Amino acid sequence: MLNEWIKDMTNWFKYDTKAICLFCLCLLLSLPSYSNQSTIINKIKLLEDDFKSLSSEFYQDASSYSDTSLQKITDINLLLIKVNKLNASNNSISAIQLIYFNLDMVKDNLDTEAVFDIMELLLDKNEWNLANSLFRTIKDDGDKSLLATVQFLFAKYHAQRNEWNQVNKLLEGNFAELSEENAAYAYLLNGSALQHLKKHRQAVSNYNKIKATSQYYNYAQLNTAIANIRQGWWTDAQLKIRSLIKEYNKNNEDELTNRLYLVLGYALLQREYYRDARQAFRNIGLNSRYTNRALLGIGLTATSQGDYIGGLNALTILKDKKTFDLSVDESYLLVPYIYEKLQQENTVTSTYSEAMSYYQKRIKLLNNISNRHSNIFSLEYDKNTSSFIIQNNSLDYGNKFPESFIKNFHKLNELNKASSNIEIKNKITGLTKKYDSIFQEIIKDLTSKREEYLKSYLNQSRYGLARLYDSSSEASDQ
Repeated sequence: MLNEWIKDMTNWFKYDTKAICLFCLCLLLSLPSYSNQSTIINKIKLLEDDFKSLSSEFYQDASSYSDTSLQKITDINLLLIKVNKLNASNNSISAIQLIYFNLDMVKDNLDTEAVFDIMELLLDKNEWNLANSLFRTIKDDGDKSLLATVQFLFAKYHAQRNEWNQVNKLLEGNFAELSEENAAYAYLLNGSALQHLKKHRQAVSNYNKIKATSQYYNYAQLNTAIANIRQGWWTDAQLKIRSLIKEYNKNNEDELTNRLYLVLGYALLQREYYRDARQAFRNIGLNSRYTNRALLGIGLTATSQGDYIGGLNALTILKDKKTFDLSVDESYLLVPYIYEKLQQENTVTSTYSEAMSYYQKRIKLLNNISNRHSNIFSLEYDKNTSSFIIQNNSLDYGNKFPESFIKNFHKLNELNKASSNIEIKNKITGLTKKYDSIFQEIIKDLTSKREEYLKSYLNQSRYGLARLYDSSSEASDQ
């Protein structure tokens, strides 16, 4: 059935299901970078350096310190309590200023666990220069237990910036000095870094070191399955995912379980095991972040089985969604094909026309979004999917760009409000403009990539409709 479909669809409008399956799987496992995307990422890295310098300058300027920050504290644990209290009340600026005001005392207590929490806060708020200065001091002292924990903290920092070489370099050593759970997370983090560096065998070796009792075990096993898929080891991947699902045994509201089913579903679909793939997709929760991709998967598998009504039902639900992502866009292109299989020629014509109208409107809307200024502070950002929602368009930011850029942008806004130094305020304003300029490039890049897909779908819809008219014309001439 699938081979016939591929042949038909290729002849009709150059659109085949295996390509869709592969495309969806690529979306799931991460798409490669485009040249423009790489250019933007390089610009983001340069801005990151500017942010680090300006942040350090801000915190070393005592004129902006509040009374809360000007407290002399002689006990490192008491300092940590006050710092945590300030941070919990959304006053991280005063918390870091308090650290700076008591820096000599902090440096005298680098062998205490409290310093780890302090460094973690500094890294989270990207006060890099102070955190790195403390790191160098600890490194020079040569305490292996302290150094292992600090390297772990810095590895997490670099992972947030997709700096996988740095993550791998920091985590190449032995994790015996870390707590059991931190060691497990370090193996998971290093494995992920190695996967991004396309060193799948080494990645799996890290994942295998995580014990089944760890909270990170299931994530490591899922990543192992993905590594197996990338290397073509389909049987190993399927067995591992099925075993995980059986062991995990949680309801389908759990997102790890949903992700397992999604990976399994598309892997099965790619191998043309339609019934099993369809069942995997059905197990994904209705309110999951993966629901749309599961509905597309059900539409594809049902149609491949010859269950055209089942395929239509899933795709119709997708078409009725209020937020537009690629799965919703693709549904408009699949529906006319199914109606053709059902030999409903009038409906085929109307659904092709509907698809063309839909794609034209979407392209126009995305073009408008691309050409107008987007204010990052007023946009909806879905942290679960790392996506910006602009006029109901879901733009997959996190799959291409580091979330640290967004955090820096928002942090600049906070620093500007807190600073009383005109010279520093001017620098913050200048850097904010640069961040805003790059953000506009990011939105333009995300929308233009989506437009490319939509233009392709529009052309395929036109081709399908033209082919239908040609067929009708030939039939009437006979």
